[in-house]
Amino acid sequence: MDFIKGLKDRTVFIVGSKKNAGKTTFLNYALSRLRGAASLGALSVGVDGEPQDQVFGNPKPQVRTERGDILLCAETALKNADLHYEILNIYPFRTAIGRPVLLRALRAGRAEISGPENNSQLEEILSDMRRHGAGTVFIDGAMDRITQVAAGTKAAFVYVARVEPENLDSTAAAMKLIWAASGAPLWREGEKCPAPLIRLEGALTPGKIPPKDLKGGTLLIEDLTKIFLTWAQWGELKGRFELRFAAKPDLAAFIVNLYNVTRADFEKKLASAPLADRIIYNPYELR
Repeated sequence: MDFIKGLKDRTVFIVGSKKNAGKTTFLNYALSRLRGAASLGALSVGVDGEPQDQVFGNPKPQVRTERGDILLCAETALKNADLHYEILNIYPFRTAIGRPVLLRALRAGRAEISGPENNSQLEEILSDMRRHGAGTVFIDGAMDRITQVAAGTKAAFVYVARVEPENLDSTAAAMKLIWAASGAPLWREGEKCPAPLIRLEGALTPGKIPPKDLKGGTLLIEDLTKIFLTWAQWGELKGRFELRFAAKPDLAAFIVNLYNVTRADFEKKLASAPLADRIIYNPYELR
């Protein structure tokens, strides 16, 4: 579990393969591992920490806080919060559950973290958290919020997967694609790379794949969140071009939680991609 130490002083996105994949559980685990070694902050890019998931109604873990943690919460969620805190900022913009409030926990408790509605607000809040002392900031959220943050900070992401028989194939395929894409280097202005440089704007879909008779050069993709290809399509594209990203966070680890699926059966699905050293199986059992 040394990869946890590598998250110190970074902006860390926790993204999931599906709803209720275990993102908040991993967030609590990571916070507990880094306390005492780093000043911590946490927010969500949606509503998180609520007693029940708003879509499926399943019980959800709350975010466990300690004195000094810097959190973003919705003002409506603070009325009945088990939390003693000082307010650092109340933002003028509103979300569906009220204005975001930046606060510092003054004692241990539990919180319902939330977040802004767009990336410009996210950048403002992250800057505020840093200014108030948060060194490591966890964002319990979605892949499509990574882009802008990754361009300006030392960003990383952790992919949390809940693997069940019904999603075994699709989860393995998604992980292989993320692993392969994360290995493509970041492109920097003025950097030499094989010509011609072909810039792809927006999402990389099958319809945007260059014709098969076009080979050589560098294909510049906006960011990791805009790839909508299969594992095979990515491999074919990599065989013809040098692939680069304009913005890309680092892949820290895959957290895999298996339900009615054996590790052996799951790893058979990953046989064509050597990513075993990036996978942590249910780390909470190691404590």
